[in-house]
Amino acid sequence: MKICVVGATGWIGGSVMREALSQGIEVTAVSHNPQRLAQLEGVDTAVADVLDTDRLAEVIGGYDAVVCAVTDRSTDDRSIIPNAARSVLAACEQAGVDRLVFCGGGGSLEVRPGVRAVDEPDFPPQYLAEALAQAEALAVFRSADTSVEWTYASPPPHHLEPGEKRGSYHARVGDTPVVDAEGDSRLTSGDYAVAIVYALTEHVSVRGRFTAAYMDE
Repeated sequence: MKICVVGATGWIGGSVMREALSQGIEVTAVSHNPQRLAQLEGVDTAVADVLDTDRLAEVIGGYDAVVCAVTDRSTDDRSIIPNAARSVLAACEQAGVDRLVFCGGGGSLEVRPGVRAVDEPDFPPQYLAEALAQAEALAVFRSADTSVEWTYASPPPHHLEPGEKRGSYHARVGDTPVVDAEGDSRLTSGDYAVAIVYALTEHVSVRGRFTAAYMDE
């Protein structure tokens, strides 16, 4: 299997790239930053801005699948996230790539029926704009008339933490977070990457959303 990881120089994209490589998947790392790509070893690279649809389509053509893990916290323009969703979906259509996993947000998961985590008054204000933008990205996918088999991968609503994979996570298709006995929802970036690669290769939640977290500590 040959995949492109768009945003491979970021912490989530990098985790996905390393997990895919460990499973024997052929990976090309894609980023708009050639300097950061040059620091990667043992992987093919390509320079492309996720918002440049034509260039992205040129890069991903001939691959089996794409994982998109992009955000930009260096700017206040959170529209980058839903626009990235539109662009990568259009690029896949243009290039004839049938499979796409978008690394999304967890703030739009429902903590109670009809109530998203991002709508709660105690949702961390520093993450609010990004969470709302990720919710908009999900809406982009859900409203798209496309033949691309997309999947939106949500981490826990609050606690996606840097760390190695533990292998004990639980995954769930739909809009409800996975929680432990204390009602908490946590996951390391390593296990998030494992869940994403599994969803990619096993066609989990095609044209839908899944999430993952630990149930037992």
